[in-house]
Amino acid sequence: MEPDNSAQKNKISVGLILTNNELDNNPIFPSEIKEEIMSSPYYLLIFISREDVVKISCFPTQKKNIKKILIKLKEFSPDLVKGISNVLNELSLSKEILHTTGLCYEMERCYYETYFIGEMIDTGDLSVEDINQKFMAVANVISVHIENIPSLS
Repeated sequence: MEPDNSAQKNKISVGLILTNNELDNNPIFPSEIKEEIMSSPYYLLIFISREDVVKISCFPTQKKNIKKILIKLKEFSPDLVKGISNVLNELSLSKEILHTTGLCYEMERCYYETYFIGEMIDTGDLSVEDINQKFMAVANVISVHIENIPSLS
């Protein structure tokens, strides 16, 4: 019997935050990679699982409070991408972005996600409600979900 992958198909990736010490002590990371990136206090790992492959991306960052906006879409279009970009600029989130991507599973389940430094939300300068309202006003956006990215420790 095949495993049910429908839960994974409701998102693009999974994120995890490591500290400098956790990354340095992890034997999976080759020493030559560690030497290149060990100047940051935190690292955002993004795991993207597709069929028989898992891609892992590592983003050095100065902040630990990373959040992800996951947007479910009716479909991708140039106007939709422009609308999302405009909202990110309006909310001053574009300069806080670490990673962004989007894809469609079949043609009816499309998603856009962005990982960003969540300091503006944590300090109260920006509310989750404001983010939801702005993105929901963009044509072809079905839903918006904001999540905190967990730390390993």
